[in-house]
Amino acid sequence: MGCARSVLVASLGGVLLAIAAAAAPLPEPAPPLAGLSVVAEPTTIESHPLIAVYDLLKPKAQRAFRVEFAGMDGEVRTAHWQLPTGPGPHPTVVVFPIRAGNHVVSEALAKALVNRGYAAIWLERRVSLFGEDDHRAPGDFAAFAADLRNFVLDARSLIGWLATRPEVDPQRIATAGVSLGGILAATTLAQEPRASAGFFVMAGGGLPEILRDSQDGDVVRFREQGIEAHAFRDAEDLARLARPFTDPVDPLSWAERIEPDRVLLISARFDQVIAADRTRALWLALGRPRWLTVPTGHYQLVPYFWWAVGRGADHLDRVFGRALPD
Repeated sequence: MGCARSVLVASLGGVLLAIAAAAAPLPEPAPPLAGLSVVAEPTTIESHPLIAVYDLLKPKAQRAFRVEFAGMDGEVRTAHWQLPTGPGPHPTVVVFPIRAGNHVVSEALAKALVNRGYAAIWLERRVSLFGEDDHRAPGDFAAFAADLRNFVLDARSLIGWLATRPEVDPQRIATAGVSLGGILAATTLAQEPRASAGFFVMAGGGLPEILRDSQDGDVVRFREQGIEAHAFRDAEDLARLARPFTDPVDPLSWAERIEPDRVLLISARFDQVIAADRTRALWLALGRPRWLTVPTGHYQLVPYFWWAVGRGADHLDRVFGRALPD
């Protein structure tokens, strides 16, 4: 009898916790931007063949600006804002960066959106997570989660500022990103009431499982170094230790706040960096929105990149009531 009662109490406790989590209010609005600087800049930032070819084939942005502001950690955060032709106000997309490397993916995504009539602003990262410039201890999950949390809060502050600009339609603000950028875009969309749509390419939910399973070279080295340093016993222990820190910034924790018809997922069928089961977990948590796949791995999506962005722009056109291109 005592055992049964304990089980019942535990079960009721779990139900109450689930109800409390579901009823939890949205996070407090991010603070306004501090130390804001907006200066005109060239319409192309990254030097890369992909960008050069696009500039030859497509019209450039009408205007471009470098936006700098103080981030949540006190360091300068940099974004690049591009405007399409016409007076506006324009529907606007906040583009998030991939985990490491240059910012070609972000700029290319933004340029394609501008070509479709969207204002786009892409955020730079300050550290390549798990890359050569990330010198934190292997088991410092608090710092890893803080980076993601600060990025989301900085993006939310940026959205708050954009919503006051005459060039921006405050009722039509979206988020987008590739890989980790897609994960951050999904979390931001769920937490920020002023954003109302988004598309996420090769994104997923369940950050502990992604850290446990990803075959990205930097993440594999992170796991190996952590085991060697006795920060965690194995990949399963890594996931267990990471979860309390990553859950608050994991899109799975917030997905129920997003209407499924307002988002689009695009994934690579043979992705080993963010595996299909992680995209499926996010898809289920989001309420089974539209989900497209391409027949490639994570780093082999390049031939389908412009197609993927085009489908993302089509999706935003539908959500925002814009005419689809012929």
